[in-house]
Amino acid sequence: MRALLACFLVLPTTAVAAQQALDQVLSIQQSGREIGREEYSVQRGGRTSSTVLTARARYPAAYPTMQVALTEERSADGGISKFELDVQAPEGNVVILAAGSGARLIVRSVTKGSEAGRELPAGRDLVLLDDGVYSLYLPVADAATPSGARLTAIFPRTGRRATLVARREAGPDGTVRIQLAGDIAGTLTVDAQGRLQRLELPAAGTVVTVVTPAKK
Repeated sequence: MRALLACFLVLPTTAVAAQQALDQVLSIQQSGREIGREEYSVQRGGRTSSTVLTARARYPAAYPTMQVALTEERSADGGISKFELDVQAPEGNVVILAAGSGARLIVRSVTKGSEAGRELPAGRDLVLLDDGVYSLYLPVADAATPSGARLTAIFPRTGRRATLVARREAGPDGTVRIQLAGDIAGTLTVDAQGRLQRLELPAAGTVVTVVTPAKK
């Protein structure tokens, strides 16, 4: 417990050394209309062999009324070393912090003048998702297998919990298609380098596509 709480108190100030940085801009569409945009970067490698995902989303893309910033660090074994979600919205700003160890996920919510914490069951094959940051589906792609990987998804901002199966299929030109089934159903496509190309979530009417390619 103390080790997990320490994750909340000591936040790294330097980026993990990266073997490759991936930078893309995503268009987030709902029912055929763009409602926002998201920029993300992935750093893989370094001395700890961790993966660091950083993202910033704006709703709408121009003159946003809601902005979401994310930092997630996952260890080499897929564990969640750090998760920080900073939401700025008209109804109020909130910072969500989470860290997982074994069968537990500890989540803290910090708003102006108040702070709350809760412990959620976690377990293996855990992914953290959010309805405003879609690059968080990249760890789902990493975990997917040809036979179908059974994953538990937790949405730290709302406390929602879902189970899904991520089945990996080879696509054209080195792309990989991941079929999602269960509580979260849809299709996720990444390129040979693991960069998000397209995400379709039919139940929500959400389609995420690439606006700009990754930087070389």
